[in-house]
Amino acid sequence: MVDMTSGAPTLDDDLALAHQLADAAAQVTLSFWRKDPERWTKADGSLATEADLATEDRLRAMLAESRPGDAVLGEERGQSGSSRRRWILDGIDGTVAFAAGEVDWGTLIALEVDDVVVVGMCVSPARHLRTWAVRGGGAWACRDGEAAARITVSRTADLASARTYLPPAHYVPDASARQMAEAVEARSGTGGFPYHPATELASGRGDAAVLFTGGVWDIAAPALIVAEAGGRFTTVTGDTRLDAGSAIYSNGLLHDEILALLAPLVAPAHLG
Repeated sequence: MVDMTSGAPTLDDDLALAHQLADAAAQVTLSFWRKDPERWTKADGSLATEADLATEDRLRAMLAESRPGDAVLGEERGQSGSSRRRWILDGIDGTVAFAAGEVDWGTLIALEVDDVVVVGMCVSPARHLRTWAVRGGGAWACRDGEAAARITVSRTADLASARTYLPPAHYVPDASARQMAEAVEARSGTGGFPYHPATELASGRGDAAVLFTGGVWDIAAPALIVAEAGGRFTTVTGDTRLDAGSAIYSNGLLHDEILALLAPLVAPAHLG
């Protein structure tokens, strides 16, 4: 394990630790996958399992050892510590798919320094895929046992021919979001992406994704990965807040057109 006993960690150090966290997350999640873990519905109506807690707890323990001065924000355990450096964790992103024994789930890990995300990691153990980025260092992906390769977004410039992702109905929370989803669907070619749509388009296998729900832990890592692959992230209102609950990821060429399409349909609930 990366252990910084002297001096401030570099971005390379932090990326190495993020890979170790991803390895640990894969080990924990796969130990529960397809083994009927205990599950329950949280206060916000979302699903959680004992694997979500076990994964986040494992990552927190590793961070407490390697980065004891860093703050941590996790979906299940909330915020702990106060620091200019904050790790942002989603132990299992896609818990519904995980609990159903499907493959479209993963773990999201990000590091924020002075309110700027500098490392983003998305590991999808059931699909044997890992995607990551470091600010200023590009976006990368690899499958188990293969060498890492740099990834870039597509060059699709026409929304009518774009491959776009829209979430299923249970992730479209209100009438305004439904109108926005319908507008995008009417203007472009939509379809389902495997987990995670942001990393799919960062790899050039899609062109845009519009999401209407999500916490900071859902958005931080994918936002950096898309940006470092040459794409763009904003909320549906066009700002770059991570805590507004919505996200547009695109190859950049389509972004302004999508924002203009959605602007008349944005309700106050989506203004953050």
